[in-house]
Amino acid sequence: MTNITNEKKELDRLTTLADYDIDYSREFEDLDDLSKLAAHISGTPISLINLIGANTQWSISEFGMDQNQISRNDSICDYTIHEKDYLELSDLDKSEDFKDKPYVAGDPSLKYYFGVPLKTKDGISIGAVCVMDKKNHSFSPEKIEMLKIIAEEVMRRLEHRKLVKDLKEKLEEADDVSRKVSHDIRGPIGGIIGLSQIIKDNAEEQSISDIIELIEMIHKGGKSVLDLADEILSTHRELEKQSDYKRESLTLAILKEKLIDLYKPQAQLKDINFKVVVELEHKELLFPKNKILQIFGNMISNAIKFTERDGSVEIHLSFEQVTEAKAKLAFSVKDSGVGMTTEQIDLMMNHQAQSTPGTDNERGFGFGFQLSKHLITSMNGTLTIVSEIGKGSEINVKIPVKLYQLKD
Repeated sequence: MTNITNEKKELDRLTTLADYDIDYSREFEDLDDLSKLAAHISGTPISLINLIGANTQWSISEFGMDQNQISRNDSICDYTIHEKDYLELSDLDKSEDFKDKPYVAGDPSLKYYFGVPLKTKDGISIGAVCVMDKKNHSFSPEKIEMLKIIAEEVMRRLEHRKLVKDLKEKLEEADDVSRKVSHDIRGPIGGIIGLSQIIKDNAEEQSISDIIELIEMIHKGGKSVLDLADEILSTHRELEKQSDYKRESLTLAILKEKLIDLYKPQAQLKDINFKVVVELEHKELLFPKNKILQIFGNMISNAIKFTERDGSVEIHLSFEQVTEAKAKLAFSVKDSGVGMTTEQIDLMMNHQAQSTPGTDNERGFGFGFQLSKHLITSMNGTLTIVSEIGKGSEINVKIPVKLYQLKD
């Protein structure tokens, strides 16, 4: 991992990456043509599209190399994100910085790397497109320019994903407003109809034909509005039935699978017993994904980082205060790691902690925890830590979430 001198800049970078709310357990088939094209243009057998998280390099598209993730400590793209245009490295096997990396010292014995940073419109680098080979290359300016164009196209597609997701959220908010409006008008309109009926009945008894005609018009108009409100509500209910499963949503059962897929490989590298436990009662409730994977993932990576080999990391997922429309998502991660003092916990909670190496000398700068705490606060959630030196730590997070649909 590169030395990070500007901590605020790195936290801003990670926050920007989190805004894309990327689910690293999903397939990114719409990017596969670009990774394949990068390899074809460069004449290399391997091409990757990587995003650099707080502790992990995530590969969201691969060509010629089956790799979903590696530690940020082992990432060359971590260096690329600090470059203005690109990073080119030859003879990796002779480099003091890279010769001991697993993909250089072992299979596939790489010697050459060329990477272009993935930059947002604001110039923030969140990852890189890279090509690699077992032999050195020398790219022409035309090839370099084409690789830059591919990197720009990757960002366009990621931006498109983000815009679509944001639009869906806004449409759902608008849908909620329309539902509330239709509910709100039912009461007063129903009252108008009831009142008009009473007036009509009284008027009929007194044979006031003109008043009856006027009140009948009020009655019909009010009834039409009430029918319209019913139509809006029934349409909303039909849309809910059709679209709940198509939304960007999770259940506790799905979340469990994703956490195992993403973080068990990291635990296995240290022979750590990794376990995810889900409360059975509410495991099928649907709730928005909304950065949940980013928050929990950073907490889990930190737990693995500070747990000794052959130790344990256990995750618990449940719901609290469940109502028809909302609940509190409860997450806890308990490890058998090195633990922390009260003073260290206070420093972490106040963003004053200094990074320390993991139990396998993993490097890090504490940004993952800072980012998670920032996101939890922005979502009106809570975070608490209980820890003891030599016995491990337990982090508890509670986040209010909207529920899409109750399941039996």
